[in-house]
Amino acid sequence: MKTAFVTGGSGHLGANLVRNLIKSGWRVRCLIHKDEEPFVGLNIEKVYGDLSSASILSEQVEGCEVVFHLAAYVGIENVNRPLMKKINILGTQNMCEAALKCNVKRFIYFSSIHAFDQRPIHETLTEDRPLVTDPSSPLYDQTKAIAQKIVYDACKKGLNASILHPTGVLGPFDYKPSRMGKVLMDIVNRKMLLQIDAGFNWVDARDVADTAIQCVKSGEKGKNYIVSGRWASFKEISDIVSMLINKRTSLMTLPLWIAYLATPFAYISSKISGNRPSFSLGSLHALSVQCKGISNDLAKNTLRHNVRPLENTIADTIDWIQKYVD
Repeated sequence: MKTAFVTGGSGHLGANLVRNLIKSGWRVRCLIHKDEEPFVGLNIEKVYGDLSSASILSEQVEGCEVVFHLAAYVGIENVNRPLMKKINILGTQNMCEAALKCNVKRFIYFSSIHAFDQRPIHETLTEDRPLVTDPSSPLYDQTKAIAQKIVYDACKKGLNASILHPTGVLGPFDYKPSRMGKVLMDIVNRKMLLQIDAGFNWVDARDVADTAIQCVKSGEKGKNYIVSGRWASFKEISDIVSMLINKRTSLMTLPLWIAYLATPFAYISSKISGNRPSFSLGSLHALSVQCKGISNDLAKNTLRHNVRPLENTIADTIDWIQKYVD
């Protein structure tokens, strides 16, 4: 039985990957920093720590055939800049060094669609698009691009690594929940009756996990693979939710610029409630500077990436979150 080492297993994508690995007959060893809730009831091997020491990581990775490196600091507002750099950049460097030292056969690095320069936004985004270099870009985008270059350098030293670029992730096992999951539940609970005239490319976490496992044997060294789904507006998401719950979840669609005017009020509301704001300057920037056309042809043709209907993803996500909350 093959053993996979997984970082970031408590996150949304990680929780789905761990479950799919187990279903596929893998032995799974997870690096756990704090959160163990997503692993309850799962037959996995747990090791505890963080990404700060390559030598300790090499001891933990020893004996694993494959590393799936998902751990990252994802943030677009109130960002702890030093911590983001430490986790996303130094953490990736340490994982690469540990994998090289242990002669790991395959290394699957989870980057982001935002590691690519989004401009020109009216052209289809493919794996040939250059990485982010603009120092004024969001720090998350910069750190993922820098980490990706670290993986490239490790490939030159012998690491057999492939890089995945998911888009906006939806799906079950979203324990925290993620930003996307919170937005979806706000729509379900009729807390977003005024929709923003924007959208995103959405992909099912389970589909990404399946593709990541397939990448172990089919992915090429040093290659990027965009793992996307399909673009849909928030209004379209709302309409799908309305159909599923038989309630009206949208009253009006507003121009994106109006949302910018409302960000101070969203910030104040989040401070009072203690909840993450539904939108911020960072999230609005991500919506305004994005490619609607994102090609996943390479992942489909090489990794057999499958995209299930968005309606099914939304239905399964709502069903899981409601059961989890109850």
